[in-house]
Amino acid sequence: MAIIKCKMCGGDMELSPDKTFGTCEYCGSTMTLPRVDDDQRAALFNRGNHFRRMGEFDKALAIYENIVREDDTDAEAHWCCALCRFGIEYVEDPATYEYLPTCHRASFDSFLEDVDYLAALEHSDGITKRQYQKDGAKIAEVQRGILATSQKEEPFDVFICYKETDDAAKERTRDSLDAQEIYYNLTQEGYRVFFSRITLEDKAGTEYEPYIFAALNSAKVMVAIGEKPEYFNAVWVKNEWSRFLSLMRKDRTKLLLPCYKNMDPYDLPEQLSVLQSYDMGKIGFMQDLIRGVKKVLRKDEPKEAVQPVVQQVIQQSAGGANLTAQLKRGNQALEDRDWAAADGFFDKALDMDAECAEAFFGKALAAAECIDGENLVNKRIAQARPEKEELPAYERDDTCIKDALRKYTIPAYFPGREITKLYSFGHRSITSYTKGWEKLVIKEEDYWNETDRNLSRALRYARGETAQKYQELRAMAISALEAKCRESKASDSRIKEETARLYAEHLETASEKVVAEYKRAIQLRRQNYESYCRNQGKATSAREFTEAATWFEREGMQGYEDSDERAAQCRAEAARLDRQEKGAAAEKKIKEELASREQMRQELEAEIKRLRGELVQTKGLFAGKKKRELEDQIMQAESKLHKL
Repeated sequence: MAIIKCKMCGGDMELSPDKTFGTCEYCGSTMTLPRVDDDQRAALFNRGNHFRRMGEFDKALAIYENIVREDDTDAEAHWCCALCRFGIEYVEDPATYEYLPTCHRASFDSFLEDVDYLAALEHSDGITKRQYQKDGAKIAEVQRGILATSQKEEPFDVFICYKETDDAAKERTRDSLDAQEIYYNLTQEGYRVFFSRITLEDKAGTEYEPYIFAALNSAKVMVAIGEKPEYFNAVWVKNEWSRFLSLMRKDRTKLLLPCYKNMDPYDLPEQLSVLQSYDMGKIGFMQDLIRGVKKVLRKDEPKEAVQPVVQQVIQQSAGGANLTAQLKRGNQALEDRDWAAADGFFDKALDMDAECAEAFFGKALAAAECIDGENLVNKRIAQARPEKEELPAYERDDTCIKDALRKYTIPAYFPGREITKLYSFGHRSITSYTKGWEKLVIKEEDYWNETDRNLSRALRYARGETAQKYQELRAMAISALEAKCRESKASDSRIKEETARLYAEHLETASEKVVAEYKRAIQLRRQNYESYCRNQGKATSAREFTEAATWFEREGMQGYEDSDERAAQCRAEAARLDRQEKGAAAEKKIKEELASREQMRQELEAEIKRLRGELVQTKGLFAGKKKRELEDQIMQAESKLHKL
């Protein structure tokens, strides 16, 4: 039996294939349940519920939409899509212990009119449908409360999006300090700025959404701050800037300005990497940011909203009302993300007018799975991934190193490898994306002009304002990539200039160290030379003179002062003493041998005398045998004496 996680508390709920309604035994919440017939489908629902309860609504929505694509009649999957789209989380009421819906993605669009909510009602019946209606009414009531509160708020000019607390250290982030500095600077310029640390300081956490919703909708500029990629992708930070991006698609007067520090701009989330960004570590950042904000919030100049191209279709063909209807239905299918249906409607439009630019453009959008021209441009830029190459970061000064090796090398005391090591510089190469961006610019031009046949035909057949809009989109895409190319080229140049400056400083420092080490080596060699000379003067034996010669012959001493002459003198004296010592040893050995023989002779003579005396005194019954033994011993002793 499949296990489904409770949508409210996350507890395990056993589920049979025919059960679409139940009560959680852990939290007591009554809820609708998905109709699942395998563990894989149950796992998808559980994974989606996990992300939704964690606030990762976009990830959860993607999972539920995959389920809907496989089975469009799954009421629970449609219901969960609606929950994610409005950021619905169920929170326990401490007073009643009941799980109540809270909305983290408020919208002016009613929950009760959401396409997935209506689909959930359409594909359910009985008690399940009534539960959907009951829960939907609660969510709509929460939404009305948020809208009522938000409408009382005065409009904001700027919304600052940032991460307040570090998850690991549980302390205030550096981003929070930077955001506060930006808040004060923009406030001094006369703008009304939403900065949650100050704006929401007197609000409870559960009451934040109405004020965030009001600020997101009223603010014309969002400043998104981050010094780490994970800070930009933090759940509630991403929730704010992704909602603002959605508003930007409807209101072209809004602008999002990503601001990063201590990180590569290519590490920004894909949706933000296509926007003009600011490096907070650069000198003059604050002035540049304020100037960028002023361009958008210049109140004295009227701003003309620019509508997406697909919503400004200008009928330039002669197909009549049927052609216009097919184009409109195609654009509606694009908005619904029904790419196959959209392509079919645009094909019918081309059957009526084979040179209809809007139809060719619509087919290109359907093939790229984009809802409008702006979406196409943003998607193309976001998916652009330049190739990288390693370039030399600086030009090595081999002449300087060779001169140092020639002038300061002292074998053994200051060898060449140590000099080379002192001159070594780590930053040998930089990673450049410039050529990669240049290739992508050419590729993008080919995409609009030739690669995508539908786009190229749309550009060819378009006339008047429609042609101008298409050309503007094309220029927008290419210009964005060219801007990336220029940024990369400027970044390469800055890095090379900075590396060259650091290398020049390193050469100067290294040269000073080489000279200092050279002087130390000279002093050490002199000290060793004088010590060897003293040892030579103290030498008295062949071994000591040989050892002294070895010292003078060591690497680094050869050719120094009179080391070679002293080595030869020591060798000669060692040879003389060796001969002398060997002669004395031989003479001593002879004397020792003669003394040994004399001592042996005396001992034998004394032994013979003793034996003869004993022989004379031998008498008695066994005298004959004893005499014979003594005579033999006397003969042996006399024989040894004779040999001496």
